[in-house]
Amino acid sequence: MSRRSLRLAMLAAMPWPAAKASSIRVGNITRALLAEDPDLEILLFAYEGRPVDPQPRLELHRVGGFDADKSRYYGWRNKLAADVRLLRALLRERRRIDLVWAHTYEGLAIALALRALTAGRLPICADLHGPFVPELVHYRMIPDWRPLRAGLGLLERAMLAATAQVFASNEGLAATVAELIGAERVDVLFDYVDLALFDPGRIDPVRLAELEARFKPSGERLVAYVGMFKDYQGVDHLVRAFAAIAPRHPELRLLLVGDGPCRGRYEATAAERGIADRVFFPGLVPHADVVHWLHLADVLVSPRVDNAITKGGFVSQMPEYMAAGRPIVATPVSGCRFLLRDGAGILVEPNDDAALAAGLERALALSAEERAAMTARARANVERFTWRQGIVPAVARLRALAASLAAPPVRADAPEPGR
Repeated sequence: MSRRSLRLAMLAAMPWPAAKASSIRVGNITRALLAEDPDLEILLFAYEGRPVDPQPRLELHRVGGFDADKSRYYGWRNKLAADVRLLRALLRERRRIDLVWAHTYEGLAIALALRALTAGRLPICADLHGPFVPELVHYRMIPDWRPLRAGLGLLERAMLAATAQVFASNEGLAATVAELIGAERVDVLFDYVDLALFDPGRIDPVRLAELEARFKPSGERLVAYVGMFKDYQGVDHLVRAFAAIAPRHPELRLLLVGDGPCRGRYEATAAERGIADRVFFPGLVPHADVVHWLHLADVLVSPRVDNAITKGGFVSQMPEYMAAGRPIVATPVSGCRFLLRDGAGILVEPNDDAALAAGLERALALSAEERAAMTARARANVERFTWRQGIVPAVARLRALAASLAAPPVRADAPEPGR
């Protein structure tokens, strides 16, 4: 017997698709939900991103006018104007929506505004990628003023209390939310990996040869980071650690794939340390091309710092690193200790240039047998960390909500069964 069809509004206050971790998460969840539930249709509301091919049961409602330049991305005027356009798009389709899946606290605010304007009881699932108040302070959207933080904490509690379900991208964030609204409707939905995207069989030999000719023309070895250039990612520690070991390894190069507000700082640090000619900044790359950059590397690094942001975050690229079959050096924050358990990588103290440099030396000194054993353990761990497995409980939650919507209301004066 077929289940009731369900029309879900996937709400993301961000460009989609885009080469950013949050946008990639939106796409991964969307694909995983559609693959798991054949009776589900998704209406995706987001800012205009790159062109995308039509997909069955996926209907796009993207709004233009958002300035994605990194210097203006988080400006209040820029964000609010785009969010108003998103709200209008939702209002136009409100009669077709059974349930909203709202990404980030910003998306949750838009979903709550939709429900208020329609005087309805539209169920809302919140998908939280990071902490609320610490991120507002971190991105300088609000001053770090204690009374303001306290007031926003009360607002956060009220917003979360209005949800039917909360999905958090990591265990630390889920625990924080559970303290506010109870654990009954809070679940962890990690940034799992789609192993098919990182299968060695997907590698285009021509593309890989092109990258090798560009970055390893004489057999150089590459230490690589792939991700956003934000201060909590700790890439400045990586640049300094690389500078410390570079004199002992003339064949070594540093590859920093990505972009973000800290790029100028990293370039300046490389110049100050005399290694600018050995550090490459190729910029953002399409997610579908990341597999080639990962296989280009000899060592992959996640140097994320330990602070209020990372305690409520998750290193979304780590499962992709693990699927690539390369040794990994990482700090044990934002889920990395769990993912790299049982010797699946080299863990080093966070916020410590010397510890990171020592970890890089260890990775570079691994024998072929040690590399093979370490990468095999990483692969074994990540094979139990896929979207195909991880999305199943989320679909069950959605279906339970759909069933509760379809159930007729129970009258207070209805007789008890058997009486």
